Order: sequence, then structure tokens, then C-alpha cells
Amino acid sequence: MRIALFTDTYLPEVNGAVTSIDAHTRVLGERGHEMLIICPKYRKPILHVVPNVTIHRYRSFSLTSNRATRLALPSMASVAARLNRFDPDVVHIHTPLSIGVIGLATARMMRLPVVQTYHTFIPDFMQYVELHRLLRLDDLQDRVLNSIVFEKMFESGLFHGLARLEQGGRKAVEEIGAVARSALGGLAVEEREELSARLAWQFTRTIYNRSDLVLTPSRTLRRELESHGVTVPVEYLSNGLDISLVTPKLSYASTGRLLHAGRLGHEKNVDVVIRAFARVSERLPGHTLDIVGDGPARPGLQRLASSLGIAERVHMRGFMDRADLARAYREYDAFITASTIETQGIVLLEAMAAGLPIVGVDALAVPEIVHDGRSGVIVPPGDEGALADALVRLLSDEVLRSGMGAAGREDVIPHSLPVVVDRLEEIYRRLLVD
Repeated sequence: MRIALFTDTYLPEVNGAVTSIDAHTRVLGERGHEMLIICPKYRKPILHVVPNVTIHRYRSFSLTSNRATRLALPSMASVAARLNRFDPDVVHIHTPLSIGVIGLATARMMRLPVVQTYHTFIPDFMQYVELHRLLRLDDLQDRVLNSIVFEKMFESGLFHGLARLEQGGRKAVEEIGAVARSALGGLAVEEREELSARLAWQFTRTIYNRSDLVLTPSRTLRRELESHGVTVPVEYLSNGLDISLVTPKLSYASTGRLLHAGRLGHEKNVDVVIRAFARVSERLPGHTLDIVGDGPARPGLQRLASSLGIAERVHMRGFMDRADLARAYREYDAFITASTIETQGIVLLEAMAAGLPIVGVDALAVPEIVHDGRSGVIVPPGDEGALADALVRLLSDEVLRSGMGAAGREDVIPHSLPVVVDRLEEIYRRLLVD
């Protein structure tokens, strides 16, 4: 098969969507499928050679709110020409930002089968919805996605508008964003939250109902989409995990070390992890917490650890290569997360594959992956006291850690990458028949 993939995030950026795309395309390429990945160009060049995978990057810029993420605004004329040359059997959209939306519009115009993966829980990422509106991509949806005739897209003036925005670059987008944030600031907190949720689900329905099929990395997300008006078929497909890369634990004797890994975004609630660890330190003073990852929340998290008097026991490890992290899991007693926005959580699967018990919160896909009392402990979101109690219980009981670790290793087997890609191939083939 010939598969075109559109994503607003790709290597060298590191996140769950990128990990999933990279893993899937590697296996598909090894199986002889031809793929074209359309994504942003990053400042740091990266040599990424995968058999049967061609990568085309569009010029992009970053926003001050998140320097790591790049925004690209390719014209539909360019995207259509590239798709014509590649002649895909199916188009797979992985993100609902500029490249994803333009790819979706172009694929629909060309009458190509389209599958989208819902990687991100949009109601908790409303800054991207605001960005979508600022870039006039709402016009793109309303006036272009329904258009079948290519010439009408030029007549609408959208190409010229997008071109002007691209030339204006970062400054224009951020100035408009400042005005929008100022206007929203006049609303009460409850009103802002209600408006954000309403806009998020409207945005979700507009984008994802344009697909032939939507994939979600958890059954929880599938239910969320169906209950909020996504009417096209929605199916569960795990992001998958290359279990062979993870080194399993051989001993459950205490190491005195706890681990949190992931992007350090404010939405990940790593501050709750640090506050919970401060409580653990009062009862088990010999333990340490390693925080692996980087992001905009890092400076604040460092200040928080200092203010709580635990800076010498909270080690900010920064970014760690995924292969190194896969070997490092076994050096810890438990993995802890307070994130409420996990659509699956690849680091959770990796930690479980290594045999680590998990302490997480009852939100979105976490309790679907981590079975409370079997492979870990699930506590209420935001409850640092409950997190601390669960950690102390685990750290004080080697037999409990061993049992939960063994259960976790068993539970990740259905997420094995070859199993997941087998099903993805079957989904692509079904779209071609339909």
C-alpha cells in the first residue's frame, strides 16, 4: 500500500504521537509499504532514514508559548501536487492543527480514503483551538472542506490569506493571540471553562466527522468522542509498544528511587507529583524522585522542589533518549503520574513492560491501562495525599511491588507493536475496499 501521513509534530520533537508514528511507519516500511510523511521543518536538522519512508517538511515557525512545537502553513496547492505525485491509497491524519487540517481538506477534495487518529484530548488543549481560529482555519473548514471543486478554493481567497499569515509569521499570530486572551480574561473562570469545552467539542466534531474512520489509542477516548457527537465509525487501536526494547526488572529489593517521565507541560500536573513526594519524604526520608523530560513547566517545578525543602532529593534529569529510558526503568521501585489528560500514555506501557508498579490518577485512559490493585494503584485526580499514601504502601512492601510488576508485564502483551501494526494494516485495507 501507499500511505500518506500528515502530522504537525514529528522528530526531533518527542511526544506520544511522534513515538507512535515513528514506530508504526518503521514496521510498515519493513513490510514493504510505501509512506510519505508530511510534517513541519525544525531548526535542528535530523537524519532520519527509514526504508520505504519519505519525509517532506514544510517551513515552520514556533510560538513563544511553546518553542518546541513548530507551526507550518503549507498551501493546499503544494499539498495537492505532492499527493498527486505520491498517489496514495489512503491518507492518515494524526493532528488537528494546520498541517492536519490542510491535509484533511486536500484529501477530501481528492476523494481519497481518510483515517484520523485522535491522539490528544482537545478540551484540555484549548490553546490550540484558539490558534486554529486565529489562523482562519475555521474558514478553511466551513468554506473549503465542503468544497469539491478545486477552483472554488482559490476564489474563496483562503490561499492568499494563509500565505499572508505565513509571511507575517510568529509576530502576527502572537499579537492576535494576545488580544484574544485579553478578551477571554473578562470572563469568570466557570464561563471560560464552559466556553472552552463547548468550542473544543465543536472543533472536534467539525474535524473528525470529515473522516471515513477515527482511531483512538484508548477505549475511554472512543466513548468520549461518540458521546460528544462524532458520528463516523470510531475504533480503538493502541499506540503499541516495542516490548523488546524495554529491560525488565530482575529484583524487587528496594532501590529507594521513584520515577516520573514525560513532557514537563503545565497540563501534566507534575507539581502534584512533587508535592506528593514531599509527603513521602517525611515518612521515608531515604527515597529520591527522578523526573525525566523537559518542557515549559521545568523552572517552576525546580522552584517548587526548593520551596518544599526537597531539592536535593528531586533530580531533574532532563531529556533522555527513549532507548536509554527503556533500559533505565528497572532501576526504580515505582512509576508515578498525576496527569489527567493521558489518551493512553506510552511511558506507562513502557514502565509496566519493565515490571514497574504504577501509581496514577483516575482520569481518562490511565485506569484503562493501569488496573487498580493489579498492576498499580489509582487515586483521585489532584489528591497529593492519596498519591503519597499509595507510594508509601508500595515502597514498604516488596511482595506487593513484585506482584504488581508481574501483572503489568502480562497486561502490556496485547499492546505489542507487531500485533498493533497487523491491525492497522487490516484497517487500511478495509478502507480501500469500502
